[in-house]
Order: sequence, then C-alpha cells, then structure tokens
Amino acid sequence: MLLNRSIGVVRYGQQLAAGLGVCLLMISSAAVKASEGLTLAKAEQLALAMDNGVKQFTAQSSMIEQESIAAGGWMDPKLSIGTMNLPGSDLDPLNQGMLEFKVEQMLPRGSSNRIQQNQLQLKKEAMDAAAENRLLLVRRDVRLAWYDVWYWQRAVGALTSDRDLYESLIAVTASMYSQGKKKQQEVYNARVALARLDDQILSFSTSHAESLARLNRWLGESTVSLVSTELPELLELPVGALADTVEAITFQHPLVRESERVIEQTEQGVALARERFKPQFGIELAYGREQGDMAMMGSGDDRNKYSLMVMMDLPLFTANRQNRQLQASEYRKEAALSVRQELVRQLVGQFNAEVARYQGLSKRLDHYTSSLLPDVERQARAALTAYQSDTQDFNSVIQVYRTLLDSRLSYIRLQADIGQSLARINYLMPGSDNQ
Repeated sequence: MLLNRSIGVVRYGQQLAAGLGVCLLMISSAAVKASEGLTLAKAEQLALAMDNGVKQFTAQSSMIEQESIAAGGWMDPKLSIGTMNLPGSDLDPLNQGMLEFKVEQMLPRGSSNRIQQNQLQLKKEAMDAAAENRLLLVRRDVRLAWYDVWYWQRAVGALTSDRDLYESLIAVTASMYSQGKKKQQEVYNARVALARLDDQILSFSTSHAESLARLNRWLGESTVSLVSTELPELLELPVGALADTVEAITFQHPLVRESERVIEQTEQGVALARERFKPQFGIELAYGREQGDMAMMGSGDDRNKYSLMVMMDLPLFTANRQNRQLQASEYRKEAALSVRQELVRQLVGQFNAEVARYQGLSKRLDHYTSSLLPDVERQARAALTAYQSDTQDFNSVIQVYRTLLDSRLSYIRLQADIGQSLARINYLMPGSDNQ
C-alpha cells in the first residue's frame, strides 16, 4: 500500500512538472485554484491605489508649481497716507499743513525673481522624480511581499501533502512490527518523524501568517488570506546589455534625476547669491495737497504738489554677508555633486550584485530541474523498496524522504527568490519590466 501511494505521489509530481516545465514539484491537495487567490498584478494595482506616499508627492509638486508662479511677481507696493508740516500749536490738518499720498514700489534685485522661479521649477521636477521613485518602491516591495506569501503558502502545502505519506509509513511500520519484521523502536522513530513534521507545519504556518500581514500592509482594507498559486511569467534578464543598463541607471533612475534637479537648484542658488552683489532699486511717487494756512500762501493751482524719487540700496559691506552667502552656496553645490556620485555608485553596485544573484539563482534552478530533484526522487523510491524488503532500516528511509522534502522546499524557495531578484532589478532598471 505504501509503495503504491508513493508511486502515485511521484506520478502526480511528474504530471505537474510536465505541465509547468519543472520536475517533481508537488502541491498541497488543499491548495486553492489560481483564480481564487490574489494575483501579483492585482496586488500591485491595489497597493498603488491605496498608497498615500504618491498622493503626498503629487500634492507637494502642485504646491511648488504654484509657488513658482508666485515667485515671478513683484513685491506688493506700499501706500502711505499722512499729513506734513503741522506746527506744534495747532495739530488740526484741515486748518494748516499738507495732506500727502505716497506709493512706494521696490523692484527685484537683478534677475533674482527669474532665478527663484527656476529654482522652484527644478524643485517641482525633483518632487515629480520622487513620486516616480515612490511608485517603483511600492511595486518592488509589494512584489517582495507577494513572493514571500507565495513561498510559505506552497511550502505549507508541500509539508501537508507529505504528512499523509508519513502517516502511511507509521501504519506500514506498525504492521511489519506486528509481524515481527520490525523493531518497536522503528515505530517510535516513525511517530517522532511525524511529530517533527507537524512542528514544521506549525512553524511554516506562522511564517505564512506573518508574510500575509506584510502584504496586507500595502493593501489597506483589501486584506487577503491566499495568493494565486501561479507565478507571473518571468522573462529572461537582458544580461548582454548590462553596459547600457548601467548607463540607464546613471541617467534615468528617478533617484538620480531627483539628485540632478537638486544640483541644478544649487547652481541657481549660486547665481542668486551673485545677484545679491547688485543694487536693488525702488520707485516712490508722492502727491500732496496743501491745507489751511499753507494753501493761502499761493494760488489754487499751486496747492497740488507732486514728487518722484528713485531709491537704491548700496551693497558696500559684502565681506561678512554677500561673500559668505556666495561661498555657502558653492559649498552646497559641491555637497550635492558628491551626493549624486555616491548615489550612482550605490545604485550601480546594487544592480551588479543583484544581477550576479539572479544568475546564480537561475543556474541553481536549472540544476534542481535537470539533476538534483530527479536523482533524489529515484533515491527515495529505491529506499522505500529496500525498506519494504527489510533490507534497510526506517531511519535511512525517513532521512531520504526528508532530503526529498527539503529539496522540494528549496526548489520552491528558488522560484520565489528569482521573482524577488527580478523585482529588485526592475526597481534599479526603470523602464524594463520583466513581470
């Protein structure tokens, strides 16, 4: 009975392998159909719709755009209304003195308004790049979480499926013990092996629940308990174009573009600091009308008085103000340049490391498919046959089946790791989505 059940499990695994292009991959009989679980594409869609980070960056970008428009305007004029030439003996402005209206308008210092507008426009573009990076981050993190849930879900299914086999081994061992073909110790060993498997199922179920919690963190109220058993189609990584990819990271990644906008802002800051060495001009227009005794000193037409003045501040003492501000802006530019260089170095380093990881995982997956899993499966069948023929002890058989189970779990983990590796590569390599 045990041999027939084992062969049935093996045949089922072989049929599934033929359908999926893999070998000897068993799933739990309790696993849901693909249509009943949350797909990766749907998870990304829900997460992007619920993410407040993107909304925040978008609102800030709109805010800065309005500030940029406002920065191009002149300062508001100042209006003064008062009386002049009042003697101390009579403070009534209607009897004597002059009633005056004065308007003062300060002009922008050099091209400072235009430079400030450019700065804010660059800041808006940096915020747009930050919003784009947030989108990429959300997609990457959702994919990482989804693949973790997929792995633990499949792993629990594989353990649950093997539990039936362990129960059959206990039954067969007990039957052979009753016939005097096995020792009682082997019955105990079989029960201990089943207890260890149950403990592993409990441990994996806990990890599955934790991974679900991390995934649901991105989905808001749309919580899920199962994901699709089908993996998204994974395209081959264009490893032959790595040089072009590095160049794309250097110039196209949102983080790099954001840092470039910051550098350009500091360049505008240097230009703005230079403008502070220029004088600022202002215009003052005044109208006065003589009242009371002052009006009697001349004709009626002479009562209206007009004046026009041009004002200019003189930036003469520049050593501890303008010069220091200019030096500070130049240091700020140097710091921004260093940040960009370090950022590019980090992104390229992460990309190269992730490509190496992806290539290693792909080779291991091919090895599992073509060699390791078939060999371990044949070893398990041979060990079971030898055990039933009473030429091998129980510990040897259970060790072989533990190796087979561990190999299956490693194969599932490899599939999830490859998906996660591609998720990281897709984040580092904008514009190339392999999923």
